[in-house]
Amino acid sequence: MRTLRFKILGLAGLLVVVTQLGTIAAVLFTANREVAVRAQRLLEGAGTVTVQLAQGRDTRLRTAGAVLAADPYFRGTIIDNDSTSTSKILDAQRRRAQVDLAMLLDPRGRVLAGSDSIGLQRVSFPGLVSRADGGGRSRTVIRAENRAWEVVAVPVGETEPIAWLVMGIVIDNGFARRLGNLTGLDATLLARVGQTPFVLGSSLAHLDATSLLGELASSGARDGVPIEITTGGVEHVALIVPLIPGYADVEILLSQPLDAVMAPFKSLRHSVLVLSSIALCLAMAGGIMLSRTISEPVQALARAARRIRDGDYGKPVDVRADGEVAELASALNAMQVGIAEREERITFHARFDALTGLPTRMSALDALDSAITDARNREESVSVMLIDLDSFSEIGSSLGHDIGDALRCQAAERLRAGLDASHLLARLEGDQFLAILAGRNLGQAEETAEDLLRLLGAGLSVRDVNVSVDGRVGLAGYPLHGDDADQLLKRAAVARNEARDSDTPVLVYQPGNEERHVRQLAILADLRRATRHDELRLYLQPKIRLSDGRICGAEALVRWQHPVFGFLTPDQFIPLAEKSGNISLITSWALTAAVRECRLWLEEGLDLPVSVNLSSRDLQNRDLPCFVMELLRDHDLAARNIVLEITEQAVVRDFQRATLVLECLRDLGIRIAIDDFGTGYSSLAQIKHLPVDELKIDRSFVMDLPGNGDDAAIVRASIDLAHNLGLEVLAEGVETQPALDWLQAQGCEQAQGFLVSKPMPAEEFSDWVRTWEREETRVGAKLRIVS
Repeated sequence: MRTLRFKILGLAGLLVVVTQLGTIAAVLFTANREVAVRAQRLLEGAGTVTVQLAQGRDTRLRTAGAVLAADPYFRGTIIDNDSTSTSKILDAQRRRAQVDLAMLLDPRGRVLAGSDSIGLQRVSFPGLVSRADGGGRSRTVIRAENRAWEVVAVPVGETEPIAWLVMGIVIDNGFARRLGNLTGLDATLLARVGQTPFVLGSSLAHLDATSLLGELASSGARDGVPIEITTGGVEHVALIVPLIPGYADVEILLSQPLDAVMAPFKSLRHSVLVLSSIALCLAMAGGIMLSRTISEPVQALARAARRIRDGDYGKPVDVRADGEVAELASALNAMQVGIAEREERITFHARFDALTGLPTRMSALDALDSAITDARNREESVSVMLIDLDSFSEIGSSLGHDIGDALRCQAAERLRAGLDASHLLARLEGDQFLAILAGRNLGQAEETAEDLLRLLGAGLSVRDVNVSVDGRVGLAGYPLHGDDADQLLKRAAVARNEARDSDTPVLVYQPGNEERHVRQLAILADLRRATRHDELRLYLQPKIRLSDGRICGAEALVRWQHPVFGFLTPDQFIPLAEKSGNISLITSWALTAAVRECRLWLEEGLDLPVSVNLSSRDLQNRDLPCFVMELLRDHDLAARNIVLEITEQAVVRDFQRATLVLECLRDLGIRIAIDDFGTGYSSLAQIKHLPVDELKIDRSFVMDLPGNGDDAAIVRASIDLAHNLGLEVLAEGVETQPALDWLQAQGCEQAQGFLVSKPMPAEEFSDWVRTWEREETRVGAKLRIVS
């Protein structure tokens, strides 16, 4: 038996040694190969980013030039040969566009005017004009005053250019550092005059320009091919890409120290060697220990079995024996440990959370009952704090559930550290935590809650992922808000929901809030019935055309005549419908009611379009175009009589799908308007690609016109932007005659607001329009419209 054990031990040791050596060799080989692949991918990725950055700079410079070139006032200064005004405009545009150079050339390339950042009055650049592409624009690099700029030239003039507008970015060490920050690599800018190369700028801390240029020349480096170079005594992996695609006189050398690429793999190799050695030692030690035999009398094994049967798992089975007896003793020990661990886990999971180790709801409710009993006997207070953390679901979806769970554990530790040792912290479910503060009144609990939120707001960090956590806290206290655990927890939850809805960090339960919560649930439950039983009401707010003061359309708005709660405004049920996913019911009702009303107008001789708002959920519904088409067909209504309004935020949710739905609606002939422009999150690039016809400026920018200079600047820029994109402009929230006059002077086409009319029931609209038109015919425009 002992000889057999020795043979098994020797064979096991040999297999462990062979396996570890093979593992080490495979890991080292794979690591070396991965270094080369990683370096190449890193450089190629940085090269791709550099090309994208070049395209972005080209777009920024072209856009800055095109906007100014289209400015009639700027053209007038050129025609009038007003160099002083031209230079001021150029310098202002340079600062506004955040570029380094702005100058104006005549058609032969001579400098007419320049920004304050460059004095080139006696210099000419005929090459900029001669390089103009088919679109009439030129992009290149120019050098002057021992500096270089990446520039784009844009023609000024409708048909034949009267001048060329040049916008540029200086190429220097700062430019190289910005490239390095964006690509994550060091960037060196190389230029060539004839056959002589030189360095324009670099982000390298220790740059030996002469040595670097010599090594590049000797290595025969080519664009797009990774190379190895040495500069400042440090080996680098590098890649050369052109600064401007197709322009070879200025190039970018992207590089990274070889040690930085190798660093993770050096640590890996060291770790593999250490772990393999430890594993080998542990395996051999384990083999030696397993080779020992432990025997014990059979009676001892029987006594151990009876002890395990009776639930005593604390004493191990200590029997010295060989062969089958030792195996039986080991099996009994393993069984005993397994049974004990399973019973312990079952008990623990019933009382404590598996992820954070905090008490569960069951333990927390028992502890809260005990705290209330003690407080009743001592005539003290107990505060209950329900904490709801934000963003963890999104973090788990985007970064992985393991990171989300790690952040939850950190948040639990942070909360536990912010409480006294006498207070209990429990995890209820998901991202909800419960704190029981015995002996604390609500004022003290509110201060503690604010401290906890500040601790969470300081940020959590897991695997280089840094997250700032926001939360909402609801507070309830004994004896003020209840005298049992369930009631206190329920009222703390109501306060927490109120805090979340009102965007308030900490909120104490207020009598009546529970009733408001129940009211909201009732409204939400009745919403489907309201659309079926005609409880919703269609209201219309007219729009006027500023060119002549005539009514040019109306916006459809929804109100709810609730059988129990009475007349409900949109802010009382629209947000609830959006949160619950039932907003499409209201949209369908509003579209149907608006189309039906528009059909009645036509029969009465009133041909006006009606606007209906769409939500973000509507824009994800690919069946919406078919629904609208069937509505128009059933009511024999032309598509031009419908305008659908969308918000910027609704499009951002899923830009591609929303664009597809909007294009289908546009193909039907329906006009699309961007509502509440300026309050959302869309970029100009997104708006440019949206199939829209109209832009509605949000009332927050219009109400204080023309006295508010900031609002005036925003509205003026929005109108110019819309007109440049071929869109009409409607200003909503117009409440004063000066605001109306100012909007008309800026070229705004339509207006809507209380100055014209408040929203009115749909059945009153046609009579109101006729009254407006009669007064307009009798005394001129209803409002003062300047012809």
